[in-house]
Amino acid sequence: MSGLNKIDAKDTSSLFTNRPKGHQLFQRIASFFGKIYATENNPLYHLGGISVLLFLIASASGIYIFIFYNINPRHAWDSVEAISDNIFNGWMRTIHRYSSDLLIIFILLHLIHTLFTSKFKRILSWISGIMSFLVVIIIGVTGFILVWDQKAKLLGYLTAQLFSTLPIFDPSIAGAFLMNDLEIVGGFFKVALFGHIAFSLLTVIIIWIHVLRISKPKIFPPKKLIIYVLIALGIVSALFPIKSDLPAQVSNLPIKTTFDWYYNFGYYFMKLFTVQQNWYILIGSGLILCIIPYVIKREKVIPVHIDLDKCDACNLCSYDCPYEAIDMLIYNGKRKAILSPDKCVGCTICIGSCDEHAISHPLYPLINLEPAPKKADITVFSCSYFPEKEFPDDVNIVEYKVSCLGSVMPKDVQKILENNSSKVALLGCEDCYYRLGKTWAVNRFSRKRAPLFSKKYDASRLQIYSLTQYSKEKLENFSKESIASTVDTQSNVTIWDHLKSNTFLSVLIMTLFFMLMVPLSNQTVRFFNPKNKTLIVNFKYISSPTEFEKSSISTARHMQAKNPIVKRRSPVELRIYSSDNKALLFQKTFEPRGLRKDIAMFIYTQLVLEEDSVDVEITETEGSKKTTKLSNITLKEGDGTFVIYKDDKLLSNRSKN
Repeated sequence: MSGLNKIDAKDTSSLFTNRPKGHQLFQRIASFFGKIYATENNPLYHLGGISVLLFLIASASGIYIFIFYNINPRHAWDSVEAISDNIFNGWMRTIHRYSSDLLIIFILLHLIHTLFTSKFKRILSWISGIMSFLVVIIIGVTGFILVWDQKAKLLGYLTAQLFSTLPIFDPSIAGAFLMNDLEIVGGFFKVALFGHIAFSLLTVIIIWIHVLRISKPKIFPPKKLIIYVLIALGIVSALFPIKSDLPAQVSNLPIKTTFDWYYNFGYYFMKLFTVQQNWYILIGSGLILCIIPYVIKREKVIPVHIDLDKCDACNLCSYDCPYEAIDMLIYNGKRKAILSPDKCVGCTICIGSCDEHAISHPLYPLINLEPAPKKADITVFSCSYFPEKEFPDDVNIVEYKVSCLGSVMPKDVQKILENNSSKVALLGCEDCYYRLGKTWAVNRFSRKRAPLFSKKYDASRLQIYSLTQYSKEKLENFSKESIASTVDTQSNVTIWDHLKSNTFLSVLIMTLFFMLMVPLSNQTVRFFNPKNKTLIVNFKYISSPTEFEKSSISTARHMQAKNPIVKRRSPVELRIYSSDNKALLFQKTFEPRGLRKDIAMFIYTQLVLEEDSVDVEITETEGSKKTTKLSNITLKEGDGTFVIYKDDKLLSNRSKN
């Protein structure tokens, strides 16, 4: 009997009663796909790995199509069309787009799974995951803008509007997008391209942080699942090729554009709420997601205890720990297993790694290893995340409930088979809550991983049941199976799980799921009503100076400024009148920029009016009080009317003068 344990077998049924039930329910849902894909290749158990795979596909395809892309906004749309016109290049462009859309879908599925199963309490992984989602959205938006079609113009316009509330961004940038002002937009293109590449590199760093405290993370899904994803993505991309909207220069207002809901969903709020309210939504939702681990109390974690006197430095516990909580370090001149309590999650997998019984945990059951007067029919080890179960009434069963199936030590099972029980059943998750527990348990009892289940014992006296495969009928049949009179050293442990996959159905289901993504990637959305008469006033204006710096006290000619230094400039008032009755429709004062108000200002306003024609007037309110006016500007439904300032004159694309 192990002297390290503190809980009697009779008490084990009441242990771990507060375990979250979401993990159990999720496995029952996912088990349907396990029948087709096999548990090992079940996509619902590899959501994070598929996300990384899709990011890699999007990055590789993006690098390829960038070879044929022209960064000049005057030619960007044409170069993208040339890419689409080539069969292979167009296919690669579609793969780039759909892999990016699917990346958002699988990140969200991974987030929902993490919430549902209460794994969000690993704070570093949770926060870095939220950051990766935000960064991927930024990458996608900058990518859409680089196409420079009507959708790119709309996204640029909405982005500029959103950031116009910040002091360092000017609202006139929104007008520059609508007016196709390539002098401004061209510089923005370079920023968008830099952001598209830089944030992609940043995502790699965030992924590294995301798995930083996890040992042997599943960065990529299994090979079979990778092949299924690649085939399905290739088929969908061939069947539904991506097409661009009309070029940005075709019309001023992006009245009719397609909308990719996976990346642009946040922009739809710009249609429903004010810019300020959108900032509240953006910041509020981000804060809510980030504080979830702090608001919902985490189950108290009790770390394991390592008896350093018994530790023989075998290194198995350090290698098996899923969270790198154990390091092999020098202690009192000897190499020992040293625990980092803040990293320990109490999974007790390390207990199953230690042949010397050097590791213990207060909640680990006290296992009776002494010879029993009468052997039980079956000894059951059940994972704490295994749901409540029924046992056959006519079978003598002793149950031990452990934190994770990976904590069951083969040496203890061997002793139980010798002294206490005819057979042993292990009940665990399909997908281990602690990631590696089921894998280590199966490998140990299959004699593939140390500490091995000895060949001196008949492995046919063992059965391992995954959560959805257990039934009391199976356990009863197991109890009735005859035991060989001699030990069969070649026998294998029986594993009840989804072990075989159907390749055809696996690819078909993956392809159909990917097809469901297509409609939401190209829906038509209107942000501008084609029946509205829209007036946009947008230009840079340098007003007259109202105050100058005092002359230098120096009399030296080379120290004197050739021109007086402006200290302050006049504010400007913009007025818009109805041409018919001269009624004032709009009035606003614009201040010069800079701390001293001595820098040129950007005049910008966007109005929806009922009038057929208007007069626009700008007046400097101080100094010379210069006034500039443009009359009889025709307003038409649809493409918008623009007013700019050039060569000391107001100009419009629809002026009667």
